[in-house]
Amino acid sequence: MGIVSVCKVPEYRQDLLDAAVERHFEHVRADELIKPGMRVLLKPNLVRGCKPDTAVTTRAELLLAIIRKLRRMGITDIVVADSPGGLYTPAMLASIYSVSGLKALAGEAELNYNVGWKQVFCPEGFENRTFNIIEPILEADAVINVAKLKTHSMTMLSAGVKNLFGSVPGLQKPELHYRHPELEGFSNMLCELAKFVAPAITVLDAIDCMEGNGPTGGTVRHMGLTMAARNAFEQDAYASSLIGLKPENVAMLRIARERGWYHPAELTLMGDAAEPANPPFVLPDSAGVDFTGRLPGFMRGPASGFLKRVFRTLPRLDKAKCIGCGKCAESCPPHIIKIVNRKAQFTAKGCISCFCCQEMCPAHAIEVRRMLKL
Repeated sequence: MGIVSVCKVPEYRQDLLDAAVERHFEHVRADELIKPGMRVLLKPNLVRGCKPDTAVTTRAELLLAIIRKLRRMGITDIVVADSPGGLYTPAMLASIYSVSGLKALAGEAELNYNVGWKQVFCPEGFENRTFNIIEPILEADAVINVAKLKTHSMTMLSAGVKNLFGSVPGLQKPELHYRHPELEGFSNMLCELAKFVAPAITVLDAIDCMEGNGPTGGTVRHMGLTMAARNAFEQDAYASSLIGLKPENVAMLRIARERGWYHPAELTLMGDAAEPANPPFVLPDSAGVDFTGRLPGFMRGPASGFLKRVFRTLPRLDKAKCIGCGKCAESCPPHIIKIVNRKAQFTAKGCISCFCCQEMCPAHAIEVRRMLKL
């Protein structure tokens, strides 16, 4: 029976977060999974360097509450590690820790600066044969996945499962986008990656969330909740229903259910009662034309092909906002973006609509537009 723990936390006040984490760990029976002597890794969402109040990254206060709880459990070896988008270097990590507020945790836990990675082989039955995973995750005895609740321009939902994409080092993420240009294949890859990393617990920061063109270009939406679960798929399914998304219309969750990795009928909620967002979260501009998740499996391919012939969702550049930093070009899987005269340039030809450029643009100069092909 799957348990999702829910606690109302109206603000990022440390005593409230400490109390919520205590309840979460009791509800999911964390002491069965995490023991003294283990090296425990906290995996936040640090997609890029953004200030804490933008709702882009996991808040340091929540991480501190988890660190304090682990200390009370007798855990002394705790590391905070993620591979953000863009370059994966010690200097870039230091910058992101500073901007996001995580630098304050340096005296409480180890902040990772190891940028090594290794290729690992996937279990039999996976469509992906290997993954490249950052070394801190491979060296940990237990991973606590500490995600942020957001809408997402490609996957519709960014929460526990999507957060584990940060297990892949830096600019190797665009390579996976290029290998899996379609939403179905990319979502299946994310599911298999989540199953491989297999976090002991997933904790979700849903106090201040993001709606609209997430994971970095949306707006802040207050929910006042934290959640925790052993099964990230179950937690994400419940979280999606709270923000107005049907789990069956989120490809990651539909695939996970079809593969037997979570069972909606067996979900048990513990803790506080939570009301769905009213009104529902604003969805990304890329949403609204793909209804294929509601169709039987044999109809999804033809329907998806039809939609692609009729509609196209593409990034669009606002040249007035572009600062020519090159982050979009750096993260573009098909390498179709060029910086010319200190401005980004790209066309629709070759674009795979992964929206990595929008995600990594620090100036919010790239929008997502849905267009009808005439």
